[in-house]
Amino acid sequence: MKIYSFLKKTFIPHRGNSYKPHFFREFSIKILLITSIFLLGFSAGSSFFIHKTVLGTSVVSSVLIDLTNENRLAFNEDPLIRNDKLNEAAKMKGQDMAKFGYFAHNSPKGVTPWHWFTKVGYTFLYAGENLAINFTDSNDVENAWLNSPAHRANLLNVDFKEIGIATISGTYQGNSTIFVVQMFGTPLNASALESTSDKIDTATATPKIVVKATTTLSTATTTLLFANPEVKGTTTESLQPIITTSELAVVKNLTNGEVTSVKKTAVTYSKWYERLLFGGSRYVTFAYEFLIAFVTVALLMMLFIEIKRQHWRHISYGVLMIVIMIAFVYINNIFF
Repeated sequence: MKIYSFLKKTFIPHRGNSYKPHFFREFSIKILLITSIFLLGFSAGSSFFIHKTVLGTSVVSSVLIDLTNENRLAFNEDPLIRNDKLNEAAKMKGQDMAKFGYFAHNSPKGVTPWHWFTKVGYTFLYAGENLAINFTDSNDVENAWLNSPAHRANLLNVDFKEIGIATISGTYQGNSTIFVVQMFGTPLNASALESTSDKIDTATATPKIVVKATTTLSTATTTLLFANPEVKGTTTESLQPIITTSELAVVKNLTNGEVTSVKKTAVTYSKWYERLLFGGSRYVTFAYEFLIAFVTVALLMMLFIEIKRQHWRHISYGVLMIVIMIAFVYINNIFF
């Protein structure tokens, strides 16, 4: 009965609350306004932390690796293991794109993606690269890749065993942005990984072909490289092009080798609060949508219960809060 009495006093106009529900009185409206401002501040703060701090960029990488592994496990694929060399290769590629202002697998100087694998000393049997730009949070990047059949195939590719991700702030086409570089790999010396007795014959292995894709959430592009340019005696002539276009780069190494299949439970690289921070804008939008719906229902109850006894000042409070929160949703989606 106490709960019913509280709810009735808070939301339903009646003689006991002078036909002015407490939810729309000045004190409650102030609390609602402060909460709305706090949510926007949290979104702005998390955006600044992620995009402007070194620690924030580390959070980006950790969350994206976990999201990738979650999707691989959901499709009964082995999770990927984070590799420091791949992280460094991704960082160097991102810095190169930021320095020279391009967004592509091959640089304007003709530097190919596998150059960065070589640079950090990662001898690979399989290697791949995902790129993204103009994103708002990690889920936007992951969803953009997953919603493209080509990118989805790359993320779930069974040939990849390791991963590295880097995010680099820079400028592209005159606008400040963040470059996301995701590099996949399987080392040539597969014994470095925990292994089973299952073997893959690279002579018959078929690489998955993926293409460039663009979405409204982010600009994402992917290339899969089936190559091994670092093996002694291997030259660029040993890399047999499968398809070469402006949107696709796939090569096959003519050198034979084998890789051991691994089966592991996924290691979690990010903490719950890191996911909260990196998804701040999205979570805040959800909170606003809930509050807007809640206030709307409460306002309709106030309008149509005891319709002859309206208190327009309190009704205007409710309408004003809905307008303010809608404006905050717009600001949050556009700027954070």
